[in-house]
Amino acid sequence: MKDIIRLCLVLAAVCFCGAAALVYVNAKTLIPRQQAQQTALAESLFMVLPPETNAVNALELPLDKGLSFFLASDEEGRPLAVAGQGSTNTGFGGEVVVLVGLERDGRIRGVMVSKHSETPGLGTKATDRKQVKSLWKVLAGKEKDLDFPPNDYLDIYSGRQAGSFVLGGGSAEQRIDGISGATTSCQAVLAAVNRVCDAYNKNRDAIWAAQ
Repeated sequence: MKDIIRLCLVLAAVCFCGAAALVYVNAKTLIPRQQAQQTALAESLFMVLPPETNAVNALELPLDKGLSFFLASDEEGRPLAVAGQGSTNTGFGGEVVVLVGLERDGRIRGVMVSKHSETPGLGTKATDRKQVKSLWKVLAGKEKDLDFPPNDYLDIYSGRQAGSFVLGGGSAEQRIDGISGATTSCQAVLAAVNRVCDAYNKNRDAIWAAQ
């Protein structure tokens, strides 16, 4: 009986020490992780906003959970464009978060997926913007990184008016063609983009009045 009690006490001590260590590590790395997330967000925002953007400010608006907007301005403080962030949990790997750059008239500048857990090599065809480099140009020192790497699926949205898009259907303006084998990922991105577009259309006046 004493051995059982002793074993229970040892196990309890081990669990307590393990939990304390996890709490300590989490607290110690919290600020660096938050800073890394903010840096990643800033880099993604500048990809969907105009190159003359000098400052980006988060807007305080009464929006649904998972939605937020950022206003870009030039050196003189004049508003240039807006970036909307939206998310959905319908991805093959769970949550998918997108950033959508928007002009004042609602035209989409570009779409960037800032967070996802989609299947590498398949679902990522609908989410990742990757540099495609020529070996010859790299060796010759002529290959340059693009500010906004292409993605056949994400680029379909560029230049379109913010609206309610439909995967493989709807009108010519609404229709978005997906990628074979990555339908779930394409649909998740589309759902997140639609959330941003719908929120922008409903709050356009408030968004631009917040400058």
